[in-house]
Amino acid sequence: MILVNVNSINFKVEVIYRRSNRKIYLRIKNGMIVITTPIQLSYDKISDMIKKNFNYIMKYMNQPAEIEDKIHYLGKLYSLNIIESTSDEIYVLDDEINVYSKSLESVGKLIEGLYKNTLSNVVERYAKDIFTQFNISFDVKFQYKNAKGYYGECFSKKRVIVLSTRLAKYDLKYILSVIYHECAHFKYQNHQKEFYEYLEERYPNYRSVQRELRKIRYNEKY
Repeated sequence: MILVNVNSINFKVEVIYRRSNRKIYLRIKNGMIVITTPIQLSYDKISDMIKKNFNYIMKYMNQPAEIEDKIHYLGKLYSLNIIESTSDEIYVLDDEINVYSKSLESVGKLIEGLYKNTLSNVVERYAKDIFTQFNISFDVKFQYKNAKGYYGECFSKKRVIVLSTRLAKYDLKYILSVIYHECAHFKYQNHQKEFYEYLEERYPNYRSVQRELRKIRYNEKY
């Protein structure tokens, strides 16, 4: 930790070096400036960064709860860092998700976009094999909605499966269990005995996975 004086104010600065980073990140954590960087930074460079972000730093220096939170993503808990920026971007690092946003209002949209892209990637990777297991030979369209009341929904006649974007918070096995469930609805529209028998032939531990899923409680802020 170092002290950097800018505009007659002493700022506590922690510099974290991560070669895997592509960019330099600045955030506020517990009243301290934290800079994550892939390269060595001189005192003058750090001072210039503080001057450039001075208004942002002063605005949030005493409000760490507003710019740091916790968020689950694919079953793992990350530190969520919200950083004022001239552009809207989101990056997933080893144990952090950094959101660069023009305003706090855009943070939710950026995280929602991350969730949608993640689910889309899961579908792209696994759907073909799942369809084969269910003998689905027709095209199925996946949609992604910010739904709180369900994880998935199947419109069999329209050949559409809707996934709640909050599914991206959960471990892959829970995401896949929901996709399997919805695919079974192309044969059985209701949850009768035959539906679960048909589903569990293809996903044998479905019931136990669903019991686990129902017990999980994640932060619903995002």
